[in-house]
Amino acid sequence: MSNKQEPKYKVGDLVRKIGGSYEANGVIVGVAITTAGDVRYVFEFVNPRGMLHIFNEQQLTKWEET
Repeated sequence: MSNKQEPKYKVGDLVRKIGGSYEANGVIVGVAITTAGDVRYVFEFVNPRGMLHIFNEQQLTKWEET
């Protein structure tokens, strides 16, 4: 692992997917480190609940449920 990063988010954190062609609210359900040392987050969507996607840190921001 050459690019070692510390994860910014942890399992259970509420986050919002930002940028790109859509935005969505969700929760981090897993954190992984690639073989290159990059951090990836398993994001579970609030809607549709249960749908998972993997994002990098630049695609996420903190979100507070209201």
